[in-house]
Amino acid sequence: MKLPRTAILLLRGVEGCGVSTYARHFKAYFDEHNRGKCDIFALNLSVGRPDTSTDLPITKFAFDEADELVRRINEEYDLSLVFSVPAKNAKEEIVNNYVERILEKIKSPKWLINHDHHYLSIGRNADFENAIKACDGVLCHSLAETKCGFIRWMKKREIKTRVEKLDTFFHIPLVGNLVTFDKTNRLKRLINASRAVAWKRSSLVLNLHKELAKKNFVTEMIGFERSIAGYSQLKNYEGKLDWYVTDEFEKPVKAPSAFSNAQVNERFFDFVDDEGQDPNKMYVFGSYDHKRGLRRICQSAFATHPRSFEHNGLDYGNNHEYQGLEAALLSVPIFHRHFLETVTLPDTDVPLSAIESFISMDDDNNHLKNGGPNVLNPSDLVEKLDEIWNSRYTQYRQESFSIINTYYASWVLIPKMLDRLGLLTP
Repeated sequence: MKLPRTAILLLRGVEGCGVSTYARHFKAYFDEHNRGKCDIFALNLSVGRPDTSTDLPITKFAFDEADELVRRINEEYDLSLVFSVPAKNAKEEIVNNYVERILEKIKSPKWLINHDHHYLSIGRNADFENAIKACDGVLCHSLAETKCGFIRWMKKREIKTRVEKLDTFFHIPLVGNLVTFDKTNRLKRLINASRAVAWKRSSLVLNLHKELAKKNFVTEMIGFERSIAGYSQLKNYEGKLDWYVTDEFEKPVKAPSAFSNAQVNERFFDFVDDEGQDPNKMYVFGSYDHKRGLRRICQSAFATHPRSFEHNGLDYGNNHEYQGLEAALLSVPIFHRHFLETVTLPDTDVPLSAIESFISMDDDNNHLKNGGPNVLNPSDLVEKLDEIWNSRYTQYRQESFSIINTYYASWVLIPKMLDRLGLLTP
């Protein structure tokens, strides 16, 4: 079957988070062996963390170039995938006109990809209802109707557009040179590579730090920006953890997550690596270059993805996030107990909790306002990690990689998804 010539539209700009990562893996699948044409176009807006995604080949355009973009798409592409739309706080001209100027004028099939889970995130999208109506359909992470989810949002507005499930996949050749199965060149380190949003539950790593230090594990968090959510989680541990600080770096480091610039943090990583890490210090870094972050994961014994939707009324859609896929491909992953018990391997009834190498952690659901969630049985969890590191590490690495390679690879899921949408041709 032939792949459609595809244009990916980032109308919010280059955000440097999951939206950019999805575009990265989608395009990489098309590019490999020249399977098909796929190009990324981004509206030239200042947003998010663009310096974290400098590896992405992107054509940026100004809004006054929208007519030329539409002309090119109509002449050169069979499919448009709208990965993001402008935020409500973008320029008024863009907010009021992007649907009419861009989306409505594209003649080929176009699908909007909704990456947002929650009402609050969806509500930040400019003219989102009309953007959806201008497209042939919507792909989203979950088709379940939950209290704060996208399907309920659609129903309340009586939007009848076709909705299909979005599959999360990984183009594994992107990390092929980083995949190893033994402990050579790895540190006895647990890493959390994630933004600071509260539902990702990254503060559980802060909570676990002291137990990890007892077994000489280094604890590191990267990508943990000082947003409101990040600040709240860090503040809960002020005076409780010994943050890594230094006056020896090119800029003074007086607090965790000192820098939000990926290039500065690139040099900061080098500095810390040359110095060596102390298990008794808690290392918290801000935004990072995508490729450097992957390298730090593959150099770590364990990588966490503790997000849980158990208490916030959302649905996983039987999907991983890229944080979890990266953890399983490059390290030994640690997931939240609820995620493992709820999500199954694609097209099976096998829960992820049945996979030995997917390690489970749980918490007491303590609210951030009251200090944040606490890991349940932390000493038992760390004892298990230490035992795996000392005696069964290669076995765990091989299984976790094999699961992702078998069930979540781009060559498994992308053709299925496009075929389900009727977008493949003989």
